[in-house]
Amino acid sequence: MNPDLVVTVSLPSLIAWVAWVIFSTIRRYKIAKLQADIQNKLLDKVASSQELLAFAQTEPGKEMLASLKVERISPYGRIIGALQAGIIMTFVGIALLSLRGHVQGASEGFLVIGTLITVLGLGFGVSSAASYYLSKTFGLLDEGRA
Repeated sequence: MNPDLVVTVSLPSLIAWVAWVIFSTIRRYKIAKLQADIQNKLLDKVASSQELLAFAQTEPGKEMLASLKVERISPYGRIIGALQAGIIMTFVGIALLSLRGHVQGASEGFLVIGTLITVLGLGFGVSSAASYYLSKTFGLLDEGRA
Protein backbone atom coordinates (compact mmCIF):
# COMPACT_ATOMS: atom_id res chain seq x y z
CA MET A 1 0.00 0.00 0.00
CA ASN A 2 1.26 3.45 -0.88
CA PRO A 3 2.38 5.34 2.27
CA ASP A 4 1.38 8.65 0.70
CA LEU A 5 -2.18 7.40 0.34
CA VAL A 6 -2.32 6.40 4.00
CA VAL A 7 -1.06 9.81 5.12
CA THR A 8 -3.40 11.60 2.69
CA VAL A 9 -6.43 9.82 4.13
CA SER A 10 -5.51 9.46 7.81
CA LEU A 11 -4.07 12.91 8.55
CA PRO A 12 -7.16 14.93 7.49
CA SER A 13 -9.37 12.38 9.26
CA LEU A 14 -7.38 12.80 12.47
CA ILE A 15 -7.50 16.60 12.24
CA ALA A 16 -11.27 16.54 11.58
CA TRP A 17 -11.86 14.22 14.55
CA VAL A 18 -9.79 16.40 16.92
CA ALA A 19 -11.64 19.52 15.73
CA TRP A 20 -15.00 17.78 16.25
CA VAL A 21 -14.03 16.75 19.81
CA ILE A 22 -12.85 20.26 20.68
CA PHE A 23 -15.89 22.04 19.24
CA SER A 24 -18.41 19.61 20.73
CA THR A 25 -16.77 19.98 24.14
CA ILE A 26 -16.88 23.78 23.88
CA ARG A 27 -20.54 23.64 22.84
CA ARG A 28 -21.50 21.41 25.79
CA TYR A 29 -19.55 23.66 28.18
CA LYS A 30 -21.31 26.80 26.93
CA ILE A 31 -24.74 25.17 27.17
CA ALA A 32 -24.05 24.01 30.73
CA LYS A 33 -22.76 27.44 31.72
CA LEU A 34 -25.80 29.17 30.21
CA GLN A 35 -28.18 26.82 32.04
CA ALA A 36 -26.33 27.38 35.32
CA ASP A 37 -26.46 31.17 34.88
CA ILE A 38 -30.19 31.12 34.19
CA GLN A 39 -30.85 28.88 37.18
CA ASN A 40 -28.72 31.11 39.45
CA LYS A 41 -30.62 34.20 38.32
CA LEU A 42 -33.94 32.52 39.01
CA LEU A 43 -32.81 31.38 42.45
CA ASP A 44 -31.47 34.86 43.28
CA LYS A 45 -34.94 36.32 42.69
CA VAL A 46 -36.41 34.12 45.43
CA ALA A 47 -36.34 36.13 48.66
CA SER A 48 -37.64 33.62 51.19
CA SER A 49 -38.14 29.93 51.65
CA GLN A 50 -41.93 30.37 51.31
CA GLU A 51 -41.47 31.90 47.86
CA LEU A 52 -39.15 29.05 46.89
CA LEU A 53 -41.68 26.50 48.13
CA ALA A 54 -44.50 28.21 46.22
CA PHE A 55 -42.36 28.34 43.09
CA ALA A 56 -41.35 24.69 43.49
CA GLN A 57 -45.00 23.64 43.49
CA THR A 58 -45.67 25.19 40.08
CA GLU A 59 -44.97 23.23 36.89
CA PRO A 60 -42.05 25.48 35.77
CA GLY A 61 -40.64 25.29 39.30
CA LYS A 62 -40.77 21.49 39.29
CA GLU A 63 -39.00 21.42 35.93
CA MET A 64 -36.28 23.78 37.12
CA LEU A 65 -35.68 21.84 40.34
CA ALA A 66 -35.57 18.60 38.37
CA SER A 67 -32.91 20.10 36.10
CA LEU A 68 -30.81 21.04 39.14
CA LYS A 69 -30.39 17.42 40.14
CA VAL A 70 -27.04 15.85 39.53
CA GLU A 71 -27.30 13.93 36.30
CA ARG A 72 -27.37 10.21 36.89
CA ILE A 73 -25.55 8.53 34.07
CA SER A 74 -27.65 5.78 32.60
CA PRO A 75 -25.76 2.75 31.37
CA TYR A 76 -28.20 2.33 28.48
CA GLY A 77 -26.65 5.10 26.36
CA ARG A 78 -23.11 3.84 26.74
CA ILE A 79 -24.07 0.23 26.08
CA ILE A 80 -26.01 1.16 22.95
CA GLY A 81 -23.18 3.46 21.79
CA ALA A 82 -20.59 0.69 22.16
CA LEU A 83 -22.89 -1.75 20.36
CA GLN A 84 -23.46 0.68 17.50
CA ALA A 85 -19.73 1.37 17.17
CA GLY A 86 -19.04 -2.36 17.22
CA ILE A 87 -21.57 -3.14 14.50
CA ILE A 88 -20.40 -0.30 12.26
CA MET A 89 -16.70 -1.08 12.69
CA THR A 90 -17.26 -4.78 12.09
CA PHE A 91 -19.11 -4.13 8.83
CA VAL A 92 -16.51 -1.58 7.67
CA GLY A 93 -13.74 -4.04 8.48
CA ILE A 94 -15.49 -6.84 6.60
CA ALA A 95 -16.01 -4.49 3.64
CA LEU A 96 -12.29 -3.64 3.61
CA LEU A 97 -11.39 -7.32 3.80
CA SER A 98 -13.67 -8.06 0.86
CA LEU A 99 -12.12 -5.21 -1.16
CA ARG A 100 -8.57 -6.50 -0.79
CA GLY A 101 -8.93 -8.87 -3.71
CA HIS A 102 -10.46 -6.25 -6.00
CA VAL A 103 -7.92 -3.42 -5.72
CA GLN A 104 -4.58 -4.04 -7.39
CA GLY A 105 -1.49 -3.30 -5.30
CA ALA A 106 -3.35 -2.55 -2.08
CA SER A 107 -4.28 -6.01 -0.86
CA GLU A 108 -1.85 -5.97 2.08
CA GLY A 109 -3.09 -2.59 3.28
CA PHE A 110 -6.73 -3.63 3.05
CA LEU A 111 -5.90 -6.86 4.89
CA VAL A 112 -4.14 -5.09 7.77
CA ILE A 113 -6.61 -2.21 8.15
CA GLY A 114 -9.64 -4.45 7.59
CA THR A 115 -8.44 -6.93 10.20
CA LEU A 116 -7.75 -4.19 12.75
CA ILE A 117 -11.13 -2.51 12.24
CA THR A 118 -12.98 -5.84 12.35
CA VAL A 119 -11.26 -6.85 15.59
CA LEU A 120 -11.98 -3.41 17.09
CA GLY A 121 -15.64 -3.78 16.12
CA LEU A 122 -15.83 -7.20 17.71
CA GLY A 123 -14.13 -5.77 20.81
CA PHE A 124 -16.75 -3.03 21.07
CA GLY A 125 -19.46 -5.70 20.77
CA VAL A 126 -17.93 -7.81 23.52
CA SER A 127 -17.49 -4.67 25.62
CA SER A 128 -21.17 -3.75 25.27
CA ALA A 129 -22.21 -7.29 26.19
CA ALA A 130 -19.96 -7.22 29.25
CA SER A 131 -21.27 -3.77 30.24
CA TYR A 132 -24.86 -4.99 29.92
CA TYR A 133 -24.15 -8.08 32.02
CA LEU A 134 -22.30 -6.13 34.74
CA SER A 135 -24.91 -3.35 34.81
CA LYS A 136 -27.66 -5.93 35.21
CA THR A 137 -25.68 -7.74 37.90
CA PHE A 138 -25.06 -4.54 39.86
CA GLY A 139 -28.72 -3.54 39.59
CA LEU A 140 -28.04 -0.45 37.49
CA LEU A 141 -30.62 -1.40 34.87
CA ASP A 142 -34.12 -0.71 36.13
CA GLU A 143 -36.60 -2.91 34.33
CA GLY A 144 -39.45 -0.44 34.98
CA ARG A 145 -37.55 2.42 33.30
CA ALA A 146 -36.83 2.02 29.67
